[in-house]
Amino acid sequence: MKEILYVQAGPFANFVGTHYWNSQESYFTYGEEQDPIVFHDRSFREGVNRKGEPTFCPRVLIFDRKSNFGALSDELYLDGSGTDGSPISQWDGGVVEYRQNPVPKSHYQVLLDQGIEESDDHAGDEKSLACGPANVRFWSDYSRVYYHPRSAQRLPDLADWEHAEGQWHAGREAFANYEHEHEIMDNEVRLFVEECDALQGVQLTSDCDTFGGFTDAFLTGFRDEYPKMPSLAFPLLSDASNLAVSPEDENTATKLINDALCIRNLEVLSTINVPLQHPSTWRPGEWLQGLRLDRGNPYHASAVLAAHIESTTLPLRHVHPCFLLKSSPHDISSLSSLLNASAALSISHLAGFYPVPSSVKWSHEAETRIYDLSMKTEGKSNSSKVAMTEYARLQVSRAFSSSECGIYEEFYSTKSPTPFSIHAPPYPTPSSFPRFFSPDIPPHDTHRVLSCLSTSNATAPMLASYATLVQECVDRRAEVVTRMGLEFDEMRELKDELWALCDRYAGPDEEWRAEEELLSEDEE
Repeated sequence: MKEILYVQAGPFANFVGTHYWNSQESYFTYGEEQDPIVFHDRSFREGVNRKGEPTFCPRVLIFDRKSNFGALSDELYLDGSGTDGSPISQWDGGVVEYRQNPVPKSHYQVLLDQGIEESDDHAGDEKSLACGPANVRFWSDYSRVYYHPRSAQRLPDLADWEHAEGQWHAGREAFANYEHEHEIMDNEVRLFVEECDALQGVQLTSDCDTFGGFTDAFLTGFRDEYPKMPSLAFPLLSDASNLAVSPEDENTATKLINDALCIRNLEVLSTINVPLQHPSTWRPGEWLQGLRLDRGNPYHASAVLAAHIESTTLPLRHVHPCFLLKSSPHDISSLSSLLNASAALSISHLAGFYPVPSSVKWSHEAETRIYDLSMKTEGKSNSSKVAMTEYARLQVSRAFSSSECGIYEEFYSTKSPTPFSIHAPPYPTPSSFPRFFSPDIPPHDTHRVLSCLSTSNATAPMLASYATLVQECVDRRAEVVTRMGLEFDEMRELKDELWALCDRYAGPDEEWRAEEELLSEDEE
């Protein structure tokens, strides 16, 4: 069946994941006359709750701090008394029980429980919507799916004096402690895997800033158990990922070194890696026409990322006979072969154009509105001076007419290499989706999208920027290294591996590399 095991780690990753699963839920069909357009079994698992009723829940592991789960509960699997059916204690002595007041459900969840779907009558005033940004406290506030009890992995909350940003070793230790206590590899992970007929791989979305070390330790343990399992990772970089930083700026340098460790280790642990820049670093421009996007609001920003992640991974689940993918021959392994034919370039970029107005005619001008969500645009890189060389590209269009597809195919046929294109049905936007569209974009329940995955030399400047910072930290014996619990030998090894990766992606044009090295020497 080519099932997928999903992993989400971190608060922003779970904002993205919630939008992703809500879109998946929108594909459900409830009548025999409707043909499904995706293989639901690839992302969802069948089960039975305590009442003997059939259930259909995402095959996902969700890691986050306990307080970030909000009002999410396992009510689908609770017994009639409202408890989880856990064994009754044999202690017959006195018991004093203290219960914390439960987090109240969001207004949107209350409406869903009542079977009321919020309409678009107030789409022009997003604040009036039950699922508007002012009413979203947690990522669970707008979730439309039920999760299996083994999906929710609630990590202990940090003490007031603790923080997780950029703490690489603390993240790894947090996973080791959690694994020691819960044995999730032998329990939750193994149970999910053994339910599958033919698992095609793992799709991971994680916050590098707060869950970088944790995710690295998880993947290391997973690789020990399943060394040949393909994986597709979407690491969400920190808000420092686009900055020019000195080692003396310890807080920001910590985040960047943590990002660098994530990317370096994913190169070894994961088959395809798609690093995504933090929304605060996204540049305003024509690509945002049609959206009233608040980049500082995770509910808004995660919706844009989810739309492109869901679209580019659609070939892994697609089944509709009218859109080239009747038998869905694609899986994570074949996607890797498409993007990384040389088996040396596992880092790809995610780009897209959303929503695509019906008035768009495919031309070079329209192509400039495709925004690269992975590219570094600031900091110590000369990316603007590097001629773009693309090695491979997958493009997925949503809701393009047959005439549009012809113009689109003709336009891209002149490109080298020619993109591998897939034309698919529209992207679903349920009532949980932000109503952040401009007045000229009708508030439909579906929209047109163009999403792309590509490998190119545009990855090199990002790697060079990380390598330059790490090199400066080594040359200056920066205190940030010891504060992170790292050894200078580790940093030298990290620097050498980042430069080696940089050279691998740069290709034959390495003039900018020399400029980066001169810049590093001048700053010493």
